[in-house]
Amino acid sequence: MSDTTWQKSSFSGDRDDCVELTNSSGLIAIRESDTPSTVLQARARSVAALIAWQKSSFSTDSQGDCVELARIRDRRIGIRESDAPATVVATTPPRLRALLAAVKAGVTPPSEPAGSA
Repeated sequence: MSDTTWQKSSFSGDRDDCVELTNSSGLIAIRESDTPSTVLQARARSVAALIAWQKSSFSTDSQGDCVELARIRDRRIGIRESDAPATVVATTPPRLRALLAAVKAGVTPPSEPAGSA
């Protein structure tokens, strides 16, 4: 894997001690940059389960109150606040795309009755 292109975690900044990922023969390879000879390989689905909740790229570490997304049961998307992780709103990918498009366009989307998503 010496000629493989590794992607460094965006949370690492300019530090040298970081997690790196690459796609290798249909598997995701993971290593620490300070011990590059030790590589863990797993299927993409397993890695996705490991890093289920993803913080918004618009959030900073100093804020502490971030929107997080994850793929949850029945192909739904879970949305939560990092400071209240027990409260999860579930929606479908098409509805989330519609919401994001409306917000970007400055349109207030209509509300739906609870439990309809």
